[in-house]
Amino acid sequence: METATPAAATRGAHSQALDLLRFPLAVIVVLIHVFPIPGYGEFKIGSHIFQSGDYPAFYGLLNFIDSFLRGQSVPVYFFISGYVFFYGVELTKEKYLQKLKNRVKTLLIPYFVWNTLALLVLMAMNMLPLSFLAPYADQFNPSLHGFLSAYWGYDGSLFVTGKVPDGAVAGPINGLLWFIRDLMIVVLFTPVIYKLIKKYGKYPLIALGAVWFASEFNDMLNYKGFATAFFFFSWGAYMSICKKDMIAEFGKYFKLSVVMFFVLGVLGMIVLQVCPEAASGVKKLNIIVGLSFAYNLAARIIGGGRFRANEFLIASSFFVYVSHMIICGRIRDLLYNTFKPGTDAGMIVLHLGALAMTMTIILTAFWTLRRFMPGLLRIMTGRR
Repeated sequence: METATPAAATRGAHSQALDLLRFPLAVIVVLIHVFPIPGYGEFKIGSHIFQSGDYPAFYGLLNFIDSFLRGQSVPVYFFISGYVFFYGVELTKEKYLQKLKNRVKTLLIPYFVWNTLALLVLMAMNMLPLSFLAPYADQFNPSLHGFLSAYWGYDGSLFVTGKVPDGAVAGPINGLLWFIRDLMIVVLFTPVIYKLIKKYGKYPLIALGAVWFASEFNDMLNYKGFATAFFFFSWGAYMSICKKDMIAEFGKYFKLSVVMFFVLGVLGMIVLQVCPEAASGVKKLNIIVGLSFAYNLAARIIGGGRFRANEFLIASSFFVYVSHMIICGRIRDLLYNTFKPGTDAGMIVLHLGALAMTMTIILTAFWTLRRFMPGLLRIMTGRR
């Protein structure tokens, strides 16, 4: 009987740990878009603005979500993308062109499909008797510039009110697809990333990290999120190109990452109330710590041998990510306008219900497509 070599076993553990992260991270992304972003002493649901004192426990939960979960998932996705792109690869010209061709199927086509779907849904909500589900506009105002902006950085000009759907401020009309857009741009620069890391090791990564952190003080340094994309993708690339054992590398800091993740999370909650202008800086520190914390946690769960990531949930992760922005906010707003809870418990249950409904609809749609229309699903997700 053949046995796995230590190197193969290590690669398998790396892959399983990364796979284990995919679906929970997707659920976290959905959660943070179901629950509103807390402002300084207030929060907003649809067109309704509430003060923190109206629902103090719920507002505290929003601060917890904002400090511990918001902004954590996408950097990890960039990291995974960088690691996978260079895994076991010497990046020759031929290999680079082959990978570009593959990314047309896995990134560009789904990017176009899901932005088009989001645009069609928004148009339908405003042109059909469904306007109560479309709080952003009241009259369709087509223009070439507006349509083009919907696929890059949507400016709101397709509708008279000029408002922009949640999450689309710096991204396309399907807001969270800024991740796919930026990832495609980074992939174009992979020969440069590869050569710099091969020649200078960790130093290009340190420089990109400094730019990413400095973007807290200068928005142009992180234009449309590109500093985030280049830093975390390159971090993952560095681990692959330099053949780092991620379990060993991150494992060195497991205890520290656990402590610092919770310390920085609590600090973020305090700073948001006391000195909100400094909250983003604390958040960036926690994003870095959070990546190590998340990977260490996944590696230890897998390493215990008692748990394996579910294949269906792994496969659905990308579908969950690209589809949820189309429905999650509308489900939440519809539930609020229907029930209008007057207590903290009611507000929490309403949002958890919106999360459960969103995930149920998406996973049901994914299962249905996978069972009856696998060819269409492959186009929509770019997966084999």
